[in-house]
Amino acid sequence: MRLFAGIDVGQSATKAAIVDEAGEAIARASGAPGDELGLGSASTRLREAVEGALAGAMRRARLPASTRFESVVVGISGYEGNPRGRRPRIRARRLRYTHDAEIALAGAHAGGPGIVAIAGTGSVVRARARDGSEVRVGGHGYLFGDGGSAFGLARDALRAAVAAEDGRRETALRGALERHFGRAASACVRAFYSGAIARSELAAFAPLLLAHARRGERAAREILRAHALALAEEIRAAARLARLRSPDLAVLGGLAENATFERALHAAVRETLPGARYRAPIYDAALGAVLLAFLQAGVRVPEFVER
Repeated sequence: MRLFAGIDVGQSATKAAIVDEAGEAIARASGAPGDELGLGSASTRLREAVEGALAGAMRRARLPASTRFESVVVGISGYEGNPRGRRPRIRARRLRYTHDAEIALAGAHAGGPGIVAIAGTGSVVRARARDGSEVRVGGHGYLFGDGGSAFGLARDALRAAVAAEDGRRETALRGALERHFGRAASACVRAFYSGAIARSELAAFAPLLLAHARRGERAAREILRAHALALAEEIRAAARLARLRSPDLAVLGGLAENATFERALHAAVRETLPGARYRAPIYDAALGAVLLAFLQAGVRVPEFVER
């Protein structure tokens, strides 16, 4: 029995799925985040995350460590052509690395045309045209992108809190942020620059910002509106580049599961791309990677079934 695996490497977690040639998902597992944004060639973060998640899925499937997969696809947040650090050790006849947006898109629309927007710790949009070509919009990282992401929301909340500390415009976000991190806003900035506060830790403040926005706090509402519009503009750009007039749209990621953000994004998309049709994803990103693994091996893609 030939086995296929898909691995979704994100900024918050890494998820692996193992599927047999009949399309039955026989095991899943998750592990630590594995993106290597800002890390060098000696980093083992990706290797440890991928090997750990895949090993966990193999244990659940009661597969020996010597198992050789027919085909494996690994989607990595922020991937730009090559893993930055040490490559994972995976026993597979065929192995490919790609951007996590590609596997999310493949899963969301089961390989068909459409758009996927990922709103998690970071953000990115990818579209597949009817001729099979794909385009990516956004995904430029936490310094130059991440509109409509948890990190982007938290970063702008911290910016507003620092402005309040400097005696400019006061906001309740300042007190909320200082209580959350246990230090002054300016100290949070220094802690982030020094690495004492990681990107994922700063991004974890986003739900608190959204709670303030829901209660009507002015600065929080303005930040939410700006990020919803930023992501909606990227969705519109992807639709134009892929020549999709009324595209099917799936929105994924932890932030997309927040009702306050979801409502704001829906409103922004109605404003910028009124023809878009929201669709629940057919498969998640890990199974999207498995779908690409089947295609990579030249094997007919079955309908996936969870055990």
